[in-house]
Amino acid sequence: MSRVGKLPVIIPDSIKVTVNKGVISFDSGKVKKTYQVSPGVNVEVVDSQIKVSAANKSVPDISMFVGMDRSNIKNIITGLKTGFKTTLEINGVGYKASVDKEVLILTLGYSHEIFYAMPKGIAAVFEKPNLIIISGDDNVLVGQVAAEIISFRKPEPYKGKGVKVFGKKILRKEGKKK
Repeated sequence: MSRVGKLPVIIPDSIKVTVNKGVISFDSGKVKKTYQVSPGVNVEVVDSQIKVSAANKSVPDISMFVGMDRSNIKNIITGLKTGFKTTLEINGVGYKASVDKEVLILTLGYSHEIFYAMPKGIAAVFEKPNLIIISGDDNVLVGQVAAEIISFRKPEPYKGKGVKVFGKKILRKEGKKK
């Protein structure tokens, strides 16, 4: 069986979990989420822990689904408890960003501004003029939004101008020599 799948997921006191025929419901008071477990995977709630196991261990590749379901359940619980955040850094002369209601306005050196509508459940906050903090309770959605914003102006290797994940090192190239 999967090494990740063997580990139990601890449920905090603030989150209520119910299991009904392969569908797990999570309720944190503010947000309700559901997760459909893969076929052939059993889920049990025992002593404020969720244990995931294979229904029939002779089925090939069932271990893969046990580990995936356990990781997805853990991500949902972590998102409801603390949330996820990604910090993006904007480098470049005149590059800036701002938020108007639920629309992110990016000025990235093009002849026009880029308007990006933030999905429901995702928030963007500015710490400095060049730092965007994207936060939300869904790990996949936070990563997807960050990737889409980076794709508007990827960092270039000569001057490092563009949008990148904060702290990520860009491989820099040397310019032309005379």
